[in-house]
Amino acid sequence: MVKYRMPVTPINYAIWYCYIQGSNPSLNAELDHVIAEQQTCSQDKAKEIFDKHLTQDDLAFFQEMTEKFHTTMEQVQQDISTTLEHSKSFTTSLVDSQNELNMLADVNSYNEILGCVERLTDDSIAMQDYAREFQTKLAFAYNEIKDLKEALNISKEAADTDTLTGFYNRGKFDSDIVKFCFEYSEKAQEDSLAVLIMFDIDHFKRFNDDFGHQKGDEVLRLVAKKVRENTTETANIYRYGGEEFCITAYFDTINDIIAFADCIRLAIAKLAIRKKHDVTAKRAISASFGLAILRPFTNSSVLVERADRALYIAKTHGRNRIEIAPDI
Repeated sequence: MVKYRMPVTPINYAIWYCYIQGSNPSLNAELDHVIAEQQTCSQDKAKEIFDKHLTQDDLAFFQEMTEKFHTTMEQVQQDISTTLEHSKSFTTSLVDSQNELNMLADVNSYNEILGCVERLTDDSIAMQDYAREFQTKLAFAYNEIKDLKEALNISKEAADTDTLTGFYNRGKFDSDIVKFCFEYSEKAQEDSLAVLIMFDIDHFKRFNDDFGHQKGDEVLRLVAKKVRENTTETANIYRYGGEEFCITAYFDTINDIIAFADCIRLAIAKLAIRKKHDVTAKRAISASFGLAILRPFTNSSVLVERADRALYIAKTHGRNRIEIAPDI
């Protein structure tokens, strides 16, 4: 913000925080365009960007964070100034005492010398007290700033998470898939395969139509639970939209990729849903999978298109199956 001559206001703080986190690509693109044209971003333009990409809840949150941060920093600055003043006073006392001792060369001046030492002792104790108090205040400020950072991280995590499934959401996917492709291209010499797996629940609309939307949500939660149980910690899982999901991960071989996807497919296929007041009305759950292996320097949109095409083929070939996208 300082670099582009933008004041530290809640709105500016909110849009720049989101910009740095990269959680809103369209916001980043618009702010980049404005900065490139004007070398700054006016308050009116910042408000326009905020209104387009963020909400009043975001503003209230960042306003609270900004106020707490400023209050903490002002208190730290005040405490530093106070401690410096006491430090200067103690330094002056040391110099004065040194000069006084230099003049007290007479052996009969021991009373004056003792008085000087006593004053130094008192001043030293007082300085130690101020130092301890300053240390305590610094520790408090550190915890305040740490809490603010954690609150921002929690806010970002909530903004990136789909509330129904607990997976990352579409906005997070759009940001991460670009990084996924770039990072793999950077380390393409390593002996590993990067893959995008897209899958969705077969005939999901029928669950909503026949069982109701609450049961549809239950299906999503059940599937999400099984996917998480059968996914390694190194893989990232996203709810792409509706009943469609994505996984990005690294594997050693194509067989490992297929085995991983098939493990999830079989786990989902064991699930079933029943009507609330009719236990005999039972319907199995299944999912179709499309796999696209990432090649170095592939554009993220091309990778998504290939995985989506493979998913389409899996559905047209009977569903509850896995298809691998051919290289283009």
